Amino acid sequence: MTMAPVEGIPTVVAAASVPAPAPAPVSEPAAALSAEAAEQIVKQIKHYLSDANLNHDAFMRKGVEMNDGWITFATFAKFNRLRELMGIPQYKAKTNGRNNNKKAENRDVPESSVALLAQTVKEGISDDSLVEVNEDGSAIRRKNQFVPSDEWFVRTVHVKGLPYGKESAGLIDDLTKFCAESGDVQLLRLRRNPKTKAFKGNFLVEFATPEEAEQFAAKQDLTYQENKLEPSMLQSYHDEKQAADEFIQPELRKPGETYPTFEDYCIAHGRPVPTMDKAGNKKGKDGDSQKPKPQVEAVPGCLVKFAGAEGDLTVKQLKEAFGAAGDVKYIEYTTENTDGIVRFKEPVAASVIESHAEGISIGDVKLTLAAVDEEAEKAFFERAQAALDQSMSKGDNRNNKRSGGPRHGGRQNKRVRR
Repeated sequence: MTMAPVEGIPTVVAAASVPAPAPAPVSEPAAALSAEAAEQIVKQIKHYLSDANLNHDAFMRKGVEMNDGWITFATFAKFNRLRELMGIPQYKAKTNGRNNNKKAENRDVPESSVALLAQTVKEGISDDSLVEVNEDGSAIRRKNQFVPSDEWFVRTVHVKGLPYGKESAGLIDDLTKFCAESGDVQLLRLRRNPKTKAFKGNFLVEFATPEEAEQFAAKQDLTYQENKLEPSMLQSYHDEKQAADEFIQPELRKPGETYPTFEDYCIAHGRPVPTMDKAGNKKGKDGDSQKPKPQVEAVPGCLVKFAGAEGDLTVKQLKEAFGAAGDVKYIEYTTENTDGIVRFKEPVAASVIESHAEGISIGDVKLTLAAVDEEAEKAFFERAQAALDQSMSKGDNRNNKRSGGPRHGGRQNKRVRR
């Protein structure tokens, strides 16, 4: 059976604990659900309580360990996926004060919606062998106790090849249906940038058996919406990353093994990570918070080198041309040269070069693209940091000389154009 394709911890508000069962609230009935929506809701609830999801979902796992396993429908009604299916407005993040900290907006779920959710699920699982609803219809639980398992690792395939940052509505559902053509899909998880949460273009798909996973991973010409996919067993992908001495993200880690924290990994590789307070400010030796020095984030895979910029091409023209391939952060280029470097906001360099093997044309000028090697990449970010430091220094000098004095105008480093 293909499980509901929503991965990770459900988005909820005040989800520090799972409340004990309470009588289902009574209110005016909510709008009736379509048969399709009701079926999806039941499928989603069963997914949340499935073995495959509980192996990765800490919030739900905590829920099934409390209150004899009962989780209230009032709790489930706060999950954004279920709110979407029921037509309840989503929780939205809002800024809080000058620190721009995101805080979820506390919006109550109508009692009628909770009652409708309970009724829909109770009717949809009348003969189900996995879950059961309590007598007053206020909560649901698994019939069997959840036993954590590490077997998912050998049944999981890592797939890459989709565009970075391009996440269409219903992508998880569509990918699950696509993969289900090759086997019994238990769980599909999108991989995301840990900092920005952007879709990385890679995903993990867990099948019911190792044999199904291996058959899927062995496919050579796997294509999804004109994107050539590269599947490999998670074990193999993990080992390749480990052999290359790369940081192993949590979702790729082999059960039972120990891994360094990101801070320890950075220190071991000459990348000191500053201690931050809760507001995100760097702490000094005495523990007092200090304003952090702005840093250029050196993200590998964001740079593309171009050559052949003859004539009087402008940075604006270059940005427009490369903008069609991805979000451009800035361009390093001067009219005295025929080459330069484009920095994209996300690590899409490899896909941009591959999809523009014949180059990029701007009028009568045709630019050739190439990858930036590790040494040149390091030098680029050093130049960018130096330019930022110089810019910040000028700003400090201006603030300290409001009463007058010489001021330096113009760009000191013309190669970095935002």
